[in-house]
Amino acid sequence: MRLAYVNILWIAFSFVGLLVSGVFPATIAMFSVVRKWLMDQPDTPIFKTFWQSYKKEFFKGNVIGWIFVAIGYVLYIQNYVIMFSNDPLIQISKYAFFLLVLLFSLVALYLFPTYVHYNVRLYQVVKNSFLIVIINPINNIIMILGLVLFYYIFLIIPQLAVFFGGSVIAYIIMWSCYQSFLNIDKKKKGRLVSK
Repeated sequence: MRLAYVNILWIAFSFVGLLVSGVFPATIAMFSVVRKWLMDQPDTPIFKTFWQSYKKEFFKGNVIGWIFVAIGYVLYIQNYVIMFSNDPLIQISKYAFFLLVLLFSLVALYLFPTYVHYNVRLYQVVKNSFLIVIINPINNIIMILGLVLFYYIFLIIPQLAVFFGGSVIAYIIMWSCYQSFLNIDKKKKGRLVSK
């Protein structure tokens, strides 16, 4: 029920901002609520937490979200060029380009969880997301497998996507990212103990 409620809030507040300016702060608010659950705070007031996060992160959420959309669009255009080009140099570069797209996609998945978990500047959110992707390959695989599994479940029962599409995906991503955050915290504590 909580997942369905958060999903409804996410859809509603995305439309409050006419999608263009609402989807990114609504997504950040959804991840903020899910993060509280993963931090053993199940009694967190859902609407209050969602609304406060939505208001607070409205501007910055749109900035970082639309920057990533712009980068993704540039990569999409580049992919189109590579697919229809016969230039040998461009064809050779496609393998490096596909690796770049994979890395960009993983960083994008970590972006909002990192944003809500760490109180840092926007450029540090991107840098931290990149570093966490690099040092936690197992969690990356778990996240992707979880997303693929639920993608096929939603294909089989599409009605579930209406009530759980956003929130379940957010939960899978946030859970995987949170494991990475905990691993990083353990390593930091280990270094402090060893000194």
